[in-house]
Amino acid sequence: MKKREAQHRTGPALASLSLACALAATLGLTGCRGDRAEDPPRQFFPDMDDQQKWRPQSQTQFYADGRSMRQPAANTVAFSRSPMTSQMLEGNPAWASSLLADRADLLRADDAAFTGKDASGVYLEKIPVAVDRAMLERGQNRFNIYCAACHGMAGDGKGMVGQQWSYPLPTFHDDKYITRSEDPNIPQWRDGYLFHTARNGVWSPDGTQNKMPGYAHALNVHDAWAVIAYIRVLQESHRGTKGDVPAAQLATIDAAAKAAADAKAAADTAKAQPAAPAAPTDTPAEKPADKPESGKGGAQ
Repeated sequence: MKKREAQHRTGPALASLSLACALAATLGLTGCRGDRAEDPPRQFFPDMDDQQKWRPQSQTQFYADGRSMRQPAANTVAFSRSPMTSQMLEGNPAWASSLLADRADLLRADDAAFTGKDASGVYLEKIPVAVDRAMLERGQNRFNIYCAACHGMAGDGKGMVGQQWSYPLPTFHDDKYITRSEDPNIPQWRDGYLFHTARNGVWSPDGTQNKMPGYAHALNVHDAWAVIAYIRVLQESHRGTKGDVPAAQLATIDAAAKAAADAKAAADTAKAQPAAPAAPTDTPAEKPADKPESGKGGAQ
């Protein structure tokens, strides 16, 4: 009987003691949260914490060439940024048009379109891609953003930055950028030269002075060709005459020009006429009261 009573009293006491120990341990853990300690942290999965890794562009003796970043295998070319097969992309041309264009850019199968030069290394005479209205509008947009600051909205070299330059900037309306030349030292008239210049900039003959920065970071291959196409439009419009305007649009242009000329003439006439004198007022101004002389008047 006494043994059973002792066991009955001991059971709850042990349970209470276990609960108190667990609570103390929990409070101790929460109290240390955020505190610094010199003890190493507990690692429940050491293989995940202590993995081998290399920082980008770092050195390592693990590989014979000493580079941590591996080079692609010889003769391999990236062909897509998505895990889709050619059959999936080519089977949905409307949906996959951007992905297919991206794949073509990665493959760079047409050297001329991506370098502006032919197989012998000579700058191309003409743009090697189809030119349409959408391309010209894109070229106008990119030109006005990246080129007009120096070269001017009309391509005449009189942009706001260009006018502050230490020397006059060239104009695209210069004959060397338009007229064909057989002189290999005058490649400026070639579309491939303008494309290469837009992407890579202009350097002095000795390669020590950068006269114009390259815009490959801002103009991809397609945008660069679009800019060249728009430059050709600027040149044509600069050299164009009234006879080049379609008859359907000529009347509208003439009417707008006449309205502008009439408005200018009216403004010039108004400016040349003398200003009319101010009309006199009907009520004369009141005569101010005489001030009393010093020592006269006033209270006696």
